[in-house]
Amino acid sequence: MKKYFENDDILSLLYRWRKELGTVFIITLVLSVFFSSSVIIKPKYRSFARVYPSNLSSYSEESYSEQMLQLLESDVIRNKLVEEFNLPEHYGISDDDPHQVDLLYREYNENVTFTKTKYESVEIEVRDISPQMAYDMLNRLISLYNEQVKIIQDAQLKEAVKTLKSVLQTKEEEMDTLESQINFLREKYSLLDYKSQVKNISKEYYKLLARANGSPERLAKVKKELDQLKSKGSEFERLVDVLQGVRTEYTKIKIDYDEQYKELLRDKKYANVIVNGYKSDKKVYPIRWLIITISLASSMFAAIGVISFMDRINKTTK
Repeated sequence: MKKYFENDDILSLLYRWRKELGTVFIITLVLSVFFSSSVIIKPKYRSFARVYPSNLSSYSEESYSEQMLQLLESDVIRNKLVEEFNLPEHYGISDDDPHQVDLLYREYNENVTFTKTKYESVEIEVRDISPQMAYDMLNRLISLYNEQVKIIQDAQLKEAVKTLKSVLQTKEEEMDTLESQINFLREKYSLLDYKSQVKNISKEYYKLLARANGSPERLAKVKKELDQLKSKGSEFERLVDVLQGVRTEYTKIKIDYDEQYKELLRDKKYANVIVNGYKSDKKVYPIRWLIITISLASSMFAAIGVISFMDRINKTTK
């Protein structure tokens, strides 16, 4: 019952002050409509795209989407975008302003945002008073990201290719030296296949020893050949084995070099666009109905508070 009478008092209060409240409502409505119009607040249009990172290298424990965010938020990309679109002039920031850089970056951060989604993609959003500008900046951001990743990865690949090429040259020189030493032994000591030669000459030598009427000159010659094989054969075999090992190493390094070089030449994309941006024809800022609603609610609440206070004063003075 008490609550009923309290509600009745409120309704009675509102009725008595209906003209004043109506005036406040109309004035607030007119002002909020005016101040939320394009005359006071320039409308902004939104362009956005969702992209997946691809062809990235692993760094520490960062996910690929986190790497993408780091690069998109880098000052290299930001500064290129600022320069290409002349954003200080576009945002109306004077060159003479002592806080030009701070104002520029604040405006940039308000209009250009990057958000990691729950599906490990990244949403890139650009807002601007010009829908065409927002769309162009969005597309340029994606292309700048691809360019920047390529610069970073190409620098690493070039270093790897340079190192591998140097190792290959060293291995080639080592193989040339070994082949020269082996060829020298082949030419001077007639070394071709050490094991087969030792086996055959040893058989011939022992046959000559077994013959009672064997030629001493032939026996001496065969013994000399056998002694040469024994003295230089082990070195020949060692050099052949070393050469084979170096060739195996060279082949493995060459395969790695070719892969790295092909990767350097390959044309890659580092951002797969899954939701393409578009030029918006509908503004997203300001939200006029929200501004008007909040303004009306605030003013009416304040007005009711004031008339309630005045009504109490009037009652106490009577």
